[in-house]
Amino acid sequence: MRFARTYVLAFSCLFLVFPLFAQQTATTIQRDPQAINLLAQSLAAAGGPVISTIQDFTATGTITYSWANRPVSGSVNIYSKGLTEFRMESSVPAGTQELVVSGQEATLTPAYSTKAESPIFGMVTAGSLTFPAARISQILSNASISVVFLGPVEWNGSQTYQIHIALPPDPRLTAGPNFSGLGEFNLYFDAHSYQLLGLTERIWWDSDLRQSYAHELLFSDYRPINGMSVPFTITEKMSSQQTWSVSLNSISFNTGLSDALFQPQAL
Repeated sequence: MRFARTYVLAFSCLFLVFPLFAQQTATTIQRDPQAINLLAQSLAAAGGPVISTIQDFTATGTITYSWANRPVSGSVNIYSKGLTEFRMESSVPAGTQELVVSGQEATLTPAYSTKAESPIFGMVTAGSLTFPAARISQILSNASISVVFLGPVEWNGSQTYQIHIALPPDPRLTAGPNFSGLGEFNLYFDAHSYQLLGLTERIWWDSDLRQSYAHELLFSDYRPINGMSVPFTITEKMSSQQTWSVSLNSISFNTGLSDALFQPQAL
């Protein structure tokens, strides 16, 4: 599968960058009260008002990629700042792999090949996926983001509540028939704890933008830290195949990360 080769860019879907894609107009914005209430309960379970005080995030841990149907493990360092800056560095036997995201720009330096840019069509959930409460906080505070409650569903073996999210338009992009669902995704919350368990969406990757892929992020092993509840394990799947899994062992907040850390290097 082509995505197995290209989506080692996998961490370009890490989670505080929020590019806005053209799928809806102001007249179609929905703010379903039941969905808003569920998001508020989830944010409260994650730490409530303290979430909005987080300026930057630093974490270390281990990562296991699935490359050529083989597990490849190494160490990982993750940095994020605000809602638009992210950096991930992993060290595996083949070398160092590095992803840098700044606003709408991203570059990936794979451990096994040459540096590449990440297309904007693959950037819907880019940023720090290790801190999903920041996404929930932004959805609640941004009235131009549509949220709709889809009801209770069984997802990934758990009883969950599903919410559909649609981001506001990006004037740089024109949605066409090949991009149905661009800028839309589903969130799945545990029916008892209200913790965010996962995200699903369709993304477009590589040079053939006629083809989309099912993309999933799974969040687990929530632990208390600094008055918040944070997932220490994050797993990604593409078309139901696991591409990587991160297990964090340390997390720090508000350490004063510099913007220079997140500047993509020229190809």
